[in-house]
Amino acid sequence: MDESAKIEFWKGQLLELQTEEGVMYKTQIIYQVDNRLYIQKPINRMDRYLTVTGNKSVTVYFHSDERVLYSFDTIISLQHNQLSFPAPLAERIKKAQRRRFFRVPVEVELNLNLMPDENPNEDELIKVTTKDISGGGISFLCDFEVGIEALIAGTMRLETNNSQNTIEFHGRVVNCIKLPDSNFKISLEFVQLKESTRSDIIKYCLFKQVEARNKLKNYCL
Repeated sequence: MDESAKIEFWKGQLLELQTEEGVMYKTQIIYQVDNRLYIQKPINRMDRYLTVTGNKSVTVYFHSDERVLYSFDTIISLQHNQLSFPAPLAERIKKAQRRRFFRVPVEVELNLNLMPDENPNEDELIKVTTKDISGGGISFLCDFEVGIEALIAGTMRLETNNSQNTIEFHGRVVNCIKLPDSNFKISLEFVQLKESTRSDIIKYCLFKQVEARNKLKNYCL
């Protein structure tokens, strides 16, 4: 990237890591010490943590303050039971060539319409709250199991300082995990979503990232 363009990393910043096997994991920056960035243990969409015993090569994706998606290659290492990697030099950072849908941890109320396979003429309406949102899908908790590949229709209201959008969507369940508290974490992938609607969701996710950054703007890493 242009060395004149300054990239700052910050506590709580969302990152995505892609392994050499092509598996994506999400994580956050915890703090920076001696030009190294320390991160939470990365977790994938199946709620499985990344295993690192020594050094591991990954590609890191992140959004800048200008909401541009960048990436760089690095090696993460485990030291004193903490994962970290060196802060990248400007010349090693490049604009990402492919679209990435960051999952942003945010709570938004969902109105969902479950469509049972055994009786598609009956509706089952529920209200839940999101665990995270991205341009590709959402996840939420509920107190009953939902089958993989089940279709769900729903609405959610996304509010920023300047806009309020009611989003209608259809999704397919791609993961259902039973949690220790007996709830289920459901991951939903959007299907047949208009690109204009996806754009509204992505803008909202970026807004929430910037909002989180602004709350910590006086915090020095």
